[in-house]
Amino acid sequence: MTVDPLALYEEARLREGTQSGYYNRNVRLDSGCGPVVVRMRADGAETMDLTLWPEAEVLAAVGPHVPSAPRLLHTSSHPEYQVHAFVEGHLVDEVAPVGDPLPEPVSAHVETFFRQVLRVPAHVLPAVPDDWPRSGDTAGFARRLLDLVREIRHRDDAFGGLYEALGVPGDPCAALRGRAAGLTQRPFRLLHADIHRRNMILTPEKRVVFLDWELALWGDPVYDLADHIHKMSYAPAERSAATEGWERAAPADCRPGLRPDLDYYLAYEAVKSAVVDTVRWGRRIAAEPDPDARHALARELAGKLAAARPHWAAGPAPAPSPDDVLAAVEHRLS
Repeated sequence: MTVDPLALYEEARLREGTQSGYYNRNVRLDSGCGPVVVRMRADGAETMDLTLWPEAEVLAAVGPHVPSAPRLLHTSSHPEYQVHAFVEGHLVDEVAPVGDPLPEPVSAHVETFFRQVLRVPAHVLPAVPDDWPRSGDTAGFARRLLDLVREIRHRDDAFGGLYEALGVPGDPCAALRGRAAGLTQRPFRLLHADIHRRNMILTPEKRVVFLDWELALWGDPVYDLADHIHKMSYAPAERSAATEGWERAAPADCRPGLRPDLDYYLAYEAVKSAVVDTVRWGRRIAAEPDPDARHALARELAGKLAAARPHWAAGPAPAPSPDDVLAAVEHRLS
């Protein structure tokens, strides 16, 4: 860069980003050499996802192999920020929100994206920790995911009573833990692990740029597909089309056991969503002054809990209703 990136960072710190996510804040600025995005960690973002590498290292590694990744212009660790080339366009969430079918170019680009990501050579990626599961150990990778959910369930004593009131077991993944050993062994690949409507920009040229690589992992490639399907809230026909597209894109050694293991990871995603969003939605409900908005949030959380119940061997008690959610939050968080 020919401009001072630190000066851009200092300017960005004083502004609010319009495309900010849970873990990062993104601020568009005019650098004098064209528009850029300054990307900074969001204050107080509690870790709710498995993480492995610094995002900037991933972007530097994948740049030559995944043209649809953001272009990294500068990175700094002290202070921590990145500068990306600005991408003109609209978030897919704006073009096709949940409930609307994806435009055909987006579906095609998702398939192409998987084809590219699944072929990024391991040797160009950052090193993994010594205790990380070795390639092919899909059961070990799944246990990492399951352990995270159990840790979140017991992380904050303030939410312990809320979890209990809403029927979330002490180990929500106990049943899934027993099934992990049956996962098909597959070679590990690079996973984006966060491909959803708000992480894709559709450009005026009908290209798609895939944002937010901070959750990238080295692991079972089928998990990336499951995470994508869950977060997209696809209709059944779209889910089938996305699965078939992934199957066309994936190398042959990634495809064995696809459908049963996809169902396993989708069950995991339902359980994780219920556990994580009991915290996130609980806080949102407690802070929301508008009764209608509170009830809408409670209805969403009740739906997440109902979706998870078949996978954590819930007892005969009925799933909590939105009114039950409101009462539990009011009693324990307000």
